[in-house]
Amino acid sequence: MKRTRRILALVLCLIMMASLFGCKGKYAQDATAPAAPSNTESAATGADAAAPSGNTSYQDTITIGVANDITTLDPQGSNTDANMMAFILTHETLVEVDPVTNEVIPGMAKSWEVSPDGCTFTFEIPDNVKFTDGTPCTASDIKFTFERAKESSFTKTKVELVTDIQVVDNTHIAITISKPSQDFLLLLAHQSMSILSEKLVTADELGCQIGTGRYQMEEWIPGDQISFVRSDNFYGKPALTRRIVFRLIKEESSRLISLQTGEIDVCIDPLSTDLGYIENDANLELIKIPNYVLLYVAMNNERKGLDDIHVRKAITYATDKESMIQVGYNGEGFVLDHWINRGQFGWYDDLQPYGYDLEKAKAELALSPYKPGDLKFRLIYNGTAKENMALVMQEDLAEIGIGLELIKLETAALKGILNDAALDYDLCLYQFTDNLGTDFTLRNQFGSYEEGGALKKNGSNRANMKDAAFNKMIDDALVEQDFAKREKMYNDIEVYLNDIVPIVPVATSYINIGIKKGLSGVAWNGTAKHDYRYICLPEG
Repeated sequence: MKRTRRILALVLCLIMMASLFGCKGKYAQDATAPAAPSNTESAATGADAAAPSGNTSYQDTITIGVANDITTLDPQGSNTDANMMAFILTHETLVEVDPVTNEVIPGMAKSWEVSPDGCTFTFEIPDNVKFTDGTPCTASDIKFTFERAKESSFTKTKVELVTDIQVVDNTHIAITISKPSQDFLLLLAHQSMSILSEKLVTADELGCQIGTGRYQMEEWIPGDQISFVRSDNFYGKPALTRRIVFRLIKEESSRLISLQTGEIDVCIDPLSTDLGYIENDANLELIKIPNYVLLYVAMNNERKGLDDIHVRKAITYATDKESMIQVGYNGEGFVLDHWINRGQFGWYDDLQPYGYDLEKAKAELALSPYKPGDLKFRLIYNGTAKENMALVMQEDLAEIGIGLELIKLETAALKGILNDAALDYDLCLYQFTDNLGTDFTLRNQFGSYEEGGALKKNGSNRANMKDAAFNKMIDDALVEQDFAKREKMYNDIEVYLNDIVPIVPVATSYINIGIKKGLSGVAWNGTAKHDYRYICLPEG
């Protein structure tokens, strides 16, 4: 492998630091690819961890140091990790996904029935559910939420099968879909499907900020922090912690220092090379979770050059995933060559990967209309880890005659470019962090929908892929009832995507969190959308 001295020095430096710290993490697994990311090693999960016995008194306020700012409190307006963690506190979905078993469990709906044809779901909600302003929540609000969801790119795909919604009475609602779906309930568990108040949203554009959750927003200072306080109108058991604060600390080492000095109680995503400091501090604890985060290089399939399959294959062969994992994740990651995540239904063991091979990359480029030196792309990204990875990619693409301009952006600016209708980007080093079933992963990353006689990309389709044949494949697989046939259909979809390479899958890794010793009650999630509803820290 050919590398400049700068990249070699960076890799060696990270290896030396890792060996000095000897960091494994309390919940780390061996450095081999896990069969499936799991939360079973997390510090605590959900309500079961939220109710310590006795007369323990708990810290009034818990502060969480985060890398990314909240951008909206409208659940249907975003799918970023930072926003989702806020929605979990302030809103509820009809159903949830158990973080350990990945099974669908009750959320706001205490029960539901499915019609014999698998197309009508009748949900029952408690009769004492209230929004945090004290107004009642009824089945009519659920209908309003679902109808509003059809207008957002972030929720449109979750309700596109819905053909009819009937309010039976205040506590019962029947939702009918056009055909049986194996993943419909999973989609309803997504935080973007949080239930809204028709009255509040209709009266005020900020009414979407008010949900039926355990907490309500107290104060929001964009670019600084946002705080949530326990809701007195929540119909369930009160939260043990009165106040939760998300404090924005963009720089990784500053977050860690804030944890060490006691300014924050939770440090999200410290640098991999700094994990030893957490492990060696008697007052702190390190949480490590194999994640569901699919790190990938999005290639805008409609940009000149990237619209050519041979150019995309050349870039894929020239992507040295192992070295990117080394410099970005300190070696604690796993190469991803598939189009869905490990553990998801339909994973095809016999898929032929694009290994790192510069000669094959050059051969593919020679099959395109372009010669070495003809192409130069811009790669946008955020964060230190991705910056190190981008340097590796820049070096390798230079070897095959493709120029790469690296542009590091703040997260908000990056999201702004990706979500802008102009789609003014070439390549983006990015991640997909939802795990609501194979259909959701494929449909959102690669799917499109027809509007006005033209295909438009789905919200998280950063490749800007518009492929009617692919859309039909995922539609057919979604409704297939036979287990073996459905599995084969997803295998075929993986092969199809492998042939057209709309993105470059790169890696999965670990989610790292530093916490104060004694903190519990959090459902640490492999999607990085952690559930803080039951967080608590004994005083003293």
